Amino acid sequence: PIYFIQSNLRMSAYNYGSTAASAVGGYNNGTTAAWGNTPPATTKAQTFVELTFTCENLRDMDVLSKSDPQIVLYQKNHEQTWKELGRTEKVSNALNPAFEQPIPIIFKFEKRQDLRIRVFDIDDSGQSIGMADFLGELEIPLGQIIASRVLRKPLTHPRFKDCGSVTISATEVNGLHELACLKFEGVGLDKKDFLGKSDPYYELARQNSDGSFTTVYRSETLPSTLNPKWKQHEINVKRLCLNPTENPGAPILFSCYDHDDDGSHDFIGYFVLTLTQLRDRNADHHTYELINPKMLKKKHYENSGIIKIVECRVEKTYSFLDYIMGGLQLNCTIAIDFTGSNGDPQTPRSLHYISAADGNHYQQAWLSIGQIIQDYDSDKLFPAFGFGGALPPHGQVSFEFALNGDPSNPLCAGVTGVMDAYKSALLTVGLSGPTNCAPMIRHVSKLAVTAAQSRTAQVRVGDGLSP
Repeated sequence: PIYFIQSNLRMSAYNYGSTAASAVGGYNNGTTAAWGNTPPATTKAQTFVELTFTCENLRDMDVLSKSDPQIVLYQKNHEQTWKELGRTEKVSNALNPAFEQPIPIIFKFEKRQDLRIRVFDIDDSGQSIGMADFLGELEIPLGQIIASRVLRKPLTHPRFKDCGSVTISATEVNGLHELACLKFEGVGLDKKDFLGKSDPYYELARQNSDGSFTTVYRSETLPSTLNPKWKQHEINVKRLCLNPTENPGAPILFSCYDHDDDGSHDFIGYFVLTLTQLRDRNADHHTYELINPKMLKKKHYENSGIIKIVECRVEKTYSFLDYIMGGLQLNCTIAIDFTGSNGDPQTPRSLHYISAADGNHYQQAWLSIGQIIQDYDSDKLFPAFGFGGALPPHGQVSFEFALNGDPSNPLCAGVTGVMDAYKSALLTVGLSGPTNCAPMIRHVSKLAVTAAQSRTAQVRVGDGLSP
């Protein structure tokens, strides 16, 4: 059978942000990104975290340039084999890369989760990992990373003794989020190119619990301009500030660079702002001076340019679990296909044939869905219907009939109530057709319109697509 679940719940997409970072004055290198919107709900024993990586002093495997590193993360499964979980982006010409793409993982407190972090030199964008130069690896349990929050360990290699190190940052991803919508413009930036202007881009970095900074966003590069107008972007506030509720004054580092193709980007300047400033309703009128510490000793130095916040909005977003915990109820209606194409219920080849062991396909489908969705329905009373069946006593075909035989009250008590009504209907309702789901869809749509503090989900179970 083909199982259809139709719902007017709007679920958040999971966007994986991007970032990278460099050292600025006394600030440390770092990199991270996060779930763009809210992650799916987990049990109390599970927590969604994202892992972010930087490497230090990697081996240079390229002759005419530096290595182009990329990290691949693996986890050992129950079969004791390594399964890939995700990859960072490739950072070109870097022996101290700060990877902007995080890798999400579910942390299970009650289980040991062994991870393998492998670093490769990717020469071409289409090159497979198997053909890339291996730079080093680290095997470590996830729990150790979680306990440390930020952990630095040496990489190992079968042929080389000194392979550099990797720093892993772990950030818990909570259900409730705020999104910051930001747009920056620059005015009068320093000229860094000998034969042209600058090619500016900027990075935002949050402060970690140990005082280091981790890059959470990198803008696009704008060619040949000293007055850049970067694109607007959205970023999760959790990425900008580790504890936005209790410590909104934690510094957020804005660093501006002149992009160079060889990877030796020129530092233009930086300034520091806070989440408190971004939440200010007048934040989109704020201006900041870019400061280059190396230029401060020059006699007439004032700044390396001005950055304007052209747009700034901080808005709360909510996950599906937030709505459920806030009192949202799911009202589920089930409709089962009684058309003749299912086959004679008395023969084992029929989708309606009930075996003593596992039940038929329709029972298995309803059990798998009903046992989950019933937890979000307070009264656990499910309207259950059939369509395409010939009703007794005259064999009239109906495309909207109650499985329990009571059209005035089609409600069934719980998952087992639906099962009992279905088995009873199989004894009295003949299979007919055609497969017409339109009356059931209209019926459930009317229920959804009248629902106040709820959403209506329709589960249609049939043996194929219908008009």
